[in-house]
This record gives sequence, C-alpha cells and structure tokens, in this order.
Amino acid sequence: MTTLTRRKTRPTYHQVLRAVRELSPDEQRRLRDDLAKLAGVQLVRPSGAPPAIRRGRRLAKQIQAELSASTETLDGVMLRLRGQSWSQ
Repeated sequence: MTTLTRRKTRPTYHQVLRAVRELSPDEQRRLRDDLAKLAGVQLVRPSGAPPAIRRGRRLAKQIQAELSASTETLDGVMLRLRGQSWSQ
C-alpha cells in the first residue's frame, strides 16, 4: 500500500506580505495589535518534575470541574473572558 503525504511547506516572506496587503486597513490594524500582544511571549518547555506534574493534573481537574458545571461553550467562555479577538 502506498501512502501519499503532502510535503510540509512554510509560506515565504513574500507570500505572507502579499496576504497582509490584501487585508483591509481595519484588519491590518487588528493583526498589528494581535502581533504586539505576542511580542513578549516566550515558549518554555514544561517541567517534568513530579511536583509540577501533580500540580498540572490538579489544575486540569479544577478546570474540568468548572467547565462541566457551566452551560457555556468553550468559545462562549473565551469570548466573555478575552473579548471578541478570540473568536475572530
């Protein structure tokens, strides 16, 4: 049996720039605002220490309990907590 997979390609700088230029001025402003929010974000590998794992599992259970008690959808909660930019 043959499995066909698409080659993973990343957009070039010129493709991204062309796509951004096609946005309306309002959409470009929103994009700039969203990118500014991410400017100070750093991804850090989570700790694999047993206390950190226990704490993560405890927090996950708390979140699951809160979501199961709520009648709102995840999108509804995120919209309420973070505003409209999450849903668009």
